[in-house]
Amino acid sequence: MRKTRWIFIALVFAVGSPLSGQTPDEELTRRIAAAEGAQRPDVLLRAASAARLLGDHEAAADLLERATAALDQAENDWVSETIFQALASGKGVNGMQRAFREARERIRMTPQEIASVTNNYPALLVGGEFDEMILSFRPNHPDSLYRCPCLAEKAWVHRVAGRLHESRILWGELVASWDRNPLQFPNDPDAQANWQGQYARNLARAGRSADARAALAKAMAMPVSDDERPSVQRRWAQTYAELGEVEMAVELLEPLISSSTLVTVNSLSTRQTWEPVRNTLVFQEMLARHR
Repeated sequence: MRKTRWIFIALVFAVGSPLSGQTPDEELTRRIAAAEGAQRPDVLLRAASAARLLGDHEAAADLLERATAALDQAENDWVSETIFQALASGKGVNGMQRAFREARERIRMTPQEIASVTNNYPALLVGGEFDEMILSFRPNHPDSLYRCPCLAEKAWVHRVAGRLHESRILWGELVASWDRNPLQFPNDPDAQANWQGQYARNLARAGRSADARAALAKAMAMPVSDDERPSVQRRWAQTYAELGEVEMAVELLEPLISSSTLVTVNSLSTRQTWEPVRNTLVFQEMLARHR
């Protein structure tokens, strides 16, 4: 159990539960009803406590399980936001690594959880702190904590270290697995468009340029909502960057810099995904226009 979770649970019950006296059954029932569809850990924990006091242990166990999942998600979101704040505020790679180090002091993370974060923020791999751990992952590892293909995570380790050939091989294995089992989101066009953009980008990372261009053309023809378009458009730009088509990447990125999106001058100056084109004149001119 992560130590932050114990602190959070203690605060919930210290603030949300009466110190003395008996809570009426009507209030306990209301707390359980309030948890229907809820995702806030405090609401779910209060409901679990209420169900326990009412003697409905099956409902209490279910609510406690949901609260645990919500706490996991809250912790994941907090770690990500802490790192992204360092990135967005211009603290660079060192600031991101410092934020992640401080997060790990507060939250006990498994090796796979650490690898997952570095996959989202590969700049954390600069310096090689996690290389040995991530490269030791394999599907049949005797230790379940290291039992994972983790192809993208390992690909990033090699790429950040400058081993581009090894990186491309792993990206190739990843997209080959996607070719065998392509994800389908029949009821969520935004998710489908986002996945198609990632697929095109990863094909480019694997060195399958012709396939990447074909997949990108398909991605850019897909319907996508206005709310999700900035995220999906960023995937398209990443694909063009991987293909070395800087002008096309810039054309897609520049409108995003001026609005409230994940694309900022600081993110473009720091994130590893833009490394292939970062030092080109066209890319640097775009950054200069928005500083």
